[in-house]
Order: sequence, then C-alpha cells, then structure tokens
Amino acid sequence: MTEQLEIVLPPDGSGPGVLVIHPWWGCNQTVLDFGRRLAERGFVVGLADAFEGNVATERDTAQGLLERYWQSAPALLADNVRTLAAHAAVTGGVSGLGFSFGGFQLLQLQEELPLRRVVTYYADREVRLKVPVLGHFAETDPFADDQDGMIRKLEAAGAPSTAIVYPHTTHWFAEADRPEYDAAAAEAAFERSVAFLRAD
Repeated sequence: MTEQLEIVLPPDGSGPGVLVIHPWWGCNQTVLDFGRRLAERGFVVGLADAFEGNVATERDTAQGLLERYWQSAPALLADNVRTLAAHAAVTGGVSGLGFSFGGFQLLQLQEELPLRRVVTYYADREVRLKVPVLGHFAETDPFADDQDGMIRKLEAAGAPSTAIVYPHTTHWFAEADRPEYDAAAAEAAFERSVAFLRAD
C-alpha cells in the first residue's frame, strides 16, 4: 500500500505534530474538517488515510473496508507517524488522535513508536500505556468490547492520563455527519483534546 498523508499546517507555519486517524467510515469530510480545525489551533496535522481514499456511509460498507484494510493499516499508520515526525514544520514531537478504529490503532502504536500523547474517541484495547492517553467515551456504547476496563486502566495510570465519559451519548457522538452526533459533547471533547495535546 502506498502511503497517503495529507499534511495541514497551522497559521504560524509550524507546531507540534498530530496524526489524526479516521474511524471505520474512512477519511471522510468530517475527519478532514476536524483535522483542519485542529491545525487552526496551532498543530501540524497529518490526516491519515488507511483505506486508500475509500469512504463509507453505511455500516455494512464500513465493515467491508475495515476487513479489507485491517492487515495493512498498522504498518501504514506507523509510516505516517514517522513521516509526520520528519516534516520540517513539526516542532516538539508527534501525538496521535483517533476515532474508534483510529483510536484502537493508536493504542497499539503508542507501545511501539515515540508518540508524545494519544487522544482516543470511543476506543478500547488491551495494551500497556507507555504515553499519556486522554480517552473520550460514550455513556452507552454497543461497539465497545471493554470500555469499563479501558477507563479503569486510564484511571489507574493517573494524571495526565484521563478518561472522560460524556452523559447521554453513544458511539460516534463526536462526528458531525452521524445521527448520533452530540454537538455539546463533541465541542467539550475537542477543547479538552486541544488542551491535552498542548501540554508538556
């Protein structure tokens, strides 16, 4: 698979790097808009595309993309981290932010690569935490395998790792194109993410 990584620069032209990894829908317009908004806050954003430009709007299609690219995604995303870290505009290292599938992948990558920090949206995985992690979780999430276990892991790790559960939300609450979108929760999560990614 050929690496595809769109890089969005902040207004000042340089800053900390953040690799944004999409959910199982692919790198759709919602993810692109999110990444560009993050860049406006001072980050050099790499927009990962593990699905080679393919996007889905229905669950069956998304599941098909997930299965098609499941084996190739980890190596590609690791290359994305290295590419972003080597970019001339990046100062102060690279962090990661991922939605669902993307968060799941980042929880593995943080064990293997020198990421600064990781932000996950509705993601859980059995891993050793090697970097600070901010986990955003829905109150009700039928897609989570062990959300409670992940929350306990983050709580046990202690600050700066943090778990936030957003009341009255479900999976995809932070994605503006989904019917599950909760604007207030999404905005709160975004601001917390920015503050977390800026911290030393």
